[in-house]
Amino acid sequence: MKLMRAELLTVGSELLSGATINTNAAYLSRRLAEVGIACRRHTTVGDERASLLEALQEALGRVDVLLITGGLGPTFDDITMGAIAEATRRPLIDHPAVAAAVRRFYARHHRALQRAALRQAALPRGGVPLPNPIGTAPGLWLPLDPPLVIALPGVPAEMRAIMERSVLPRLRRWRPALGGLAGCTLRTVGVVELQIQAILQRLRIPSAVQVGLYPHLRMVDIRLTARASTHQEAHRLLAPLERQLRRRLRETVYGVDADALEAVVGRLLLARHKTLAVAESCTGGLVADQLTDIPGSSRYLRGAVVAYHNDLKRGALGVPAAQLLRHGAVSAPVAMSMAEGVRRIACAAVGLSITGVAGPSGGTAEKPVGLVYIGLADRRGGRSVRAQLFGDRRSIKLQAAQTALDSLRRYLLDGLPER
Repeated sequence: MKLMRAELLTVGSELLSGATINTNAAYLSRRLAEVGIACRRHTTVGDERASLLEALQEALGRVDVLLITGGLGPTFDDITMGAIAEATRRPLIDHPAVAAAVRRFYARHHRALQRAALRQAALPRGGVPLPNPIGTAPGLWLPLDPPLVIALPGVPAEMRAIMERSVLPRLRRWRPALGGLAGCTLRTVGVVELQIQAILQRLRIPSAVQVGLYPHLRMVDIRLTARASTHQEAHRLLAPLERQLRRRLRETVYGVDADALEAVVGRLLLARHKTLAVAESCTGGLVADQLTDIPGSSRYLRGAVVAYHNDLKRGALGVPAAQLLRHGAVSAPVAMSMAEGVRRIACAAVGLSITGVAGPSGGTAEKPVGLVYIGLADRRGGRSVRAQLFGDRRSIKLQAAQTALDSLRRYLLDGLPER
């Protein structure tokens, strides 16, 4: 069965200079893989017509799908649509419906229409405009013989909106050569790649099933993809492997596909009718930030305290001065007192706390950089979790927040022992 070949071409001088990080590439490759399209190459070019034309002409000759991002706006350096028209020998054609959508956008935002904005209504002949629900630049769906050319804005929010609403549904229907496809991503935390690899080596994996491991900070995504003549047959190949992995990985699997750890925690809090309060020191509010990224988090999150200085740990959270003096701020007893204190002052069912050494300075032989303690408390008691993390300051803070959320998840699954 033919494997569709795709390439990603990102356009923007700001990407080459390093002024902007290319987060679009990782997102698009992942989403293409989920519909059975393997991204074989990433290419980035600046806002320069000759370089863009060269990259387009090279890619068009070797791929089944070419996905382009960036350069679709109304300004002088937005040259992508014209370059696609030249590379494919298809002249730009004005689309009145797109022009009307641009006018409505400006009217809705009480802005004077700039004539240059209507440039965005011109697409290569044969191209289908893909509506942009939050901006003015439409996407492009241009089926050639072959390849399929897709162009999206470079602004991440606009790119994602068009990808989710228009491109992915079309790609799922556009699969004469794909056959049946089934896939899922198991999302894990607290287990490393080599452990997962060892489990996979003991399993019998059908040749029609592909497995990919995608590590993040203290997390690994396991992408399973099966191809067969029909979707039902592909699902039958995939389902036993998914069950075996879940059984062996147990509680390290926290979600599937697009699940975020903070969203899983929120669902568990709601399911168990529990409220939460958070006390953070070294993470500076990262856990609260992640929790409040989830719509509706006010139903379970009572509040948070960033108690960075010891005075605030004592005054706001009630951590005993003698405990701080004897054990230090980075310790299991202080983490427990912080969790109990924030639970009490917020009148929450559960208290969660983090204290640690984020670095790069401040570490000692007994308490090195990256040492973190997490506290959990409810009305019955509490427990602490010790973790030794590695990396730079930002990385340690992010890992500490993830470890705290995972500790909370496991508590919600298992509970705390009685006092």
